[in-house]
Amino acid sequence: MKKFTLTLTILAVLNISLNAYGQCKGFVKKSCIPKLSPFLFNGQLNATQLAAGASAETQMTFYSGQTYRVLVCGQSVLGTLRFKVKDASGNLIFDSEAHNQTDVWDFKSESTQQVTIEVIVPPNTSDNKIVPTGCVGILVGFKQAESTTK
Repeated sequence: MKKFTLTLTILAVLNISLNAYGQCKGFVKKSCIPKLSPFLFNGQLNATQLAAGASAETQMTFYSGQTYRVLVCGQSVLGTLRFKVKDASGNLIFDSEAHNQTDVWDFKSESTQQVTIEVIVPPNTSDNKIVPTGCVGILVGFKQAESTTK
C-alpha cells in the first residue's frame, strides 16, 4: 500500500510540474516570440519557472557573421529581469543592467562562439511572505541573410 501511495504522489507531482511547464511554454510562445520581430525565431525555446531571487543560465552557440537578437522576457509578477552574456572564458560581454535594464540585445557575432546567458530575477522586496514565481523565457532571433544574387 505504501508503494502505491508513493507512486501516486510522484505521479501527481510530475503531472503538476509538466502542466506548469506547458503553461510556461504557452506564455513564451504567445507573449515573447512576437517581440523578436523583425528577427526570425531560431526555434529553440528556453523557458522555465523561476522564483524571486533565483537565477538560471543556458549555453548557446552564435555563428560568425550572423546578426542576432537575444530576448529575455518574464511574467510581470517577477519584476524587471536582469541578464548577462558571458563568453566561454567567463568574460562579461553584455549586462542588461548597464543598458537601462533592456530586455533585448542585438549584435553581430564576429566569430563562432559558445556563450552563457544568465537570467537573474530580483529578490522579493514586499512584506508579503509569499515568494512570487513566474515564467521566464530566453529566446534568440536572427536576421535573414541578404541575397547577393541578382
